[in-house]
Amino acid sequence: MDNQQSEQLLQRKGLKKTKLRHALIQHFIKTQHAQSYADIKQALMEATDKSTLYRNLTAFEHAGLIHSINDYSGVTKYAFGEAPIQGNEHAHFVCECCETVYCMDGLAPLQLDIPKGFRAKRVQTIIRGICADC
Repeated sequence: MDNQQSEQLLQRKGLKKTKLRHALIQHFIKTQHAQSYADIKQALMEATDKSTLYRNLTAFEHAGLIHSINDYSGVTKYAFGEAPIQGNEHAHFVCECCETVYCMDGLAPLQLDIPKGFRAKRVQTIIRGICADC
């Protein structure tokens, strides 16, 4: 994706076009797995303060460009694409060796029979195992 395409994507999502946002889009598109704040900060190698980067990650998440993943490691991970909500469900695979988190698109979502009186807001499927690289 070039700068013009990332500008169009930002415009469609109602986000201002900035150098950092272009860099974030490029980073998320080229990575094949979820990234922590530290991974993103290291990859960007830009003089961006913590609050600015988190603010942009939050804006991207609210706009549906990325989604956050709680893999129960204590560190939030971020991946390109909308959150796994109705119509866009997918699981996440966590490698127990390298701790890399992958979005598993194409897996059929779980069909849960929620008891009467309960209301599910979000279902997160975490698969743990060993990735192909390990």
